[in-house]
Order: sequence, then C-alpha cells, then structure tokens
Amino acid sequence: MTRALLKTAVLAVALVIRLTPADARSGVISAETYACTSWGAAHQYTMQSLTPKGGQINRNCPIRLPKGTPVDVTNEDDDGYAVVTHRGKTWWVDGERVR
Repeated sequence: MTRALLKTAVLAVALVIRLTPADARSGVISAETYACTSWGAAHQYTMQSLTPKGGQINRNCPIRLPKGTPVDVTNEDDDGYAVVTHRGKTWWVDGERVR
C-alpha cells in the first residue's frame, strides 16, 4: 500500500513539474483584447480589425480578456504577439496589450 502511494506521489510531482512552463512570467492584460488559438488566427483577427467592419469574435478567437486579467506569459515576442496561458489554455494576444 505504501509503495503504491509513493509511486503515485512521484508521478504527480513529475506531472506538475512537466506541465509548468519553464520560463513563464506573470503578466496582466493592459487593455481589452481577444485571445486566439494560434498565431495565424491572431494575425487574421488583426487584419480583420483593419477593415471598416472590424475584428469579429469567432471560433479561432473565442474569448475576450478584459483589462486587468492575470495571465502567465510564455513568449513575449512571437512576431508581434504574446503567447499567454489563461485558465490552463494557451492563447495568442496582441503583444502590446500585455504588461
């Protein structure tokens, strides 16, 4: 029984270490922004936002992050976008909107 518990504890610790981003830092959203599922989706949203109709929420950019939302920043400069983790999921947001 003790051996099984020890193995389970070691496995749990290994998973926590593996799933924690190594170089993530805490950040805050400085202005409301949409979070997209990939770099391509974020770029498409940016191009859409330059049209008179503006950027629209869609399946590739499904959530809006309000100002003041805490995030973990895993990559600050991915060609103008920041890669952040919010509620366990990875998102691409406008790099200028993350502090």
